[in-house]
Amino acid sequence: MAEPEARQWKDLPADLPAEIACHIPCFVDRFYMSWACHDWWISIKNSPPPRQLPWLLLPEPTTVSEHLLPGPGNMRRISFCCVLCNGEIHNLRIKHDTGDARFFGSYDGGWILLAHGQTDRHTLLNLHTGRRLFLPDYLLCTAPGGLHPHAEVSTIILAATFSSTPTLTAQCFGAGIVETPDGCHRPRLAFWCMEGAGDRRPVAMGLMENFCDPWLRFEDVIHHQGAFHFLTNLGHVFVYEIFKFEEDGVATRLEVRVRRDYFLQGPPQGFNVKVMALYLVESRGELLMVVRLQQDYMRWTYPRTGAFHVYHGTRHLTGAGLVQLAWTELPSLDGRMLFVARGCSRAYEAADFPSFRLGEGIYFLDDRCSDNVDMVSLAPYGVTHRQYTCSDNGRYRWVEGEPRPQVFQRWFPYMKYSDYSPPIWFIP
Repeated sequence: MAEPEARQWKDLPADLPAEIACHIPCFVDRFYMSWACHDWWISIKNSPPPRQLPWLLLPEPTTVSEHLLPGPGNMRRISFCCVLCNGEIHNLRIKHDTGDARFFGSYDGGWILLAHGQTDRHTLLNLHTGRRLFLPDYLLCTAPGGLHPHAEVSTIILAATFSSTPTLTAQCFGAGIVETPDGCHRPRLAFWCMEGAGDRRPVAMGLMENFCDPWLRFEDVIHHQGAFHFLTNLGHVFVYEIFKFEEDGVATRLEVRVRRDYFLQGPPQGFNVKVMALYLVESRGELLMVVRLQQDYMRWTYPRTGAFHVYHGTRHLTGAGLVQLAWTELPSLDGRMLFVARGCSRAYEAADFPSFRLGEGIYFLDDRCSDNVDMVSLAPYGVTHRQYTCSDNGRYRWVEGEPRPQVFQRWFPYMKYSDYSPPIWFIP
């Protein structure tokens, strides 16, 4: 029997490449498809890509080969893991020099937040355009009320977000959970203005808000309904609305309105329950709290995620007519797709992505070491190496049944550690 004659891509029916392009959601796959031939390139060009879900930015185990010394010629390798392709690794390299950066967040439109020196040279980098903006390396520490700044102190940003798409205007503010490398291990809150951040580092104003409770820790920050919301480890929320932020070369002044929302019911408590992390995420106009629980309470070294609970804020009137707040657990995600991470959690509707076969669920990454100041402050090539955990990533969902089964889909469990960064979400 004669071998069938090979046919060229251009011989396909004219409408077939366009139809295929409509079913390829991933940017990278569409890019490779466009290189097949001119007709495929035209099909991709005339078929706009669907809205993208976040990608998992998964660092390599180390920045350089064990046979090479650190140097400017040894560039970092980064792998992008596209969730739309069920976690397939694309092995794309960031073309921008990220030095020895620690990645600690992201923002919509291709922005990533990184610290080139692990504890300093904080920078905002846009992977689409290559644009760089400076973030604070120092803060002016103030007492509650924020009107009497003290001397500048160096700061480590652990998580941060912005009031709007990062720009160089006075209307764009940043806020973060920070730590000072002085051994006190008491996170502070920091605020800064992005005006002029393309030419110089902003001056941040730091507020000590745990002066009443030395055990209070801040878990997450989000900008919601015109104000920054900080979530504590007890499930309470501190709300800061910025009115004015001025820098005149002599002094820096911050005017904020502060509200403390104390919730009657916080995260799950008990001997057999261990909370790993708390997140805030905006969904359908309301604020949700996502609680991440440990799989094995008695496992002390890098335990894995065992479950999630999702709550929304509710208000109740007491007999005296006072309003009380409480976190009320949601019985289901109701079609939500929640991507959680400190400072950059995002919510999507599964109905908006019908062809991606992902469905509702909680998409999580390994942030077990992202707020570990002792880990961040280690000398990168000293006796003790950094070991940012990278293996606890995946999707969590509930399925129908009684009791309700909980299903995990784990991604990249073999990626044990990285010596320079934990994973982050990249929001295209």
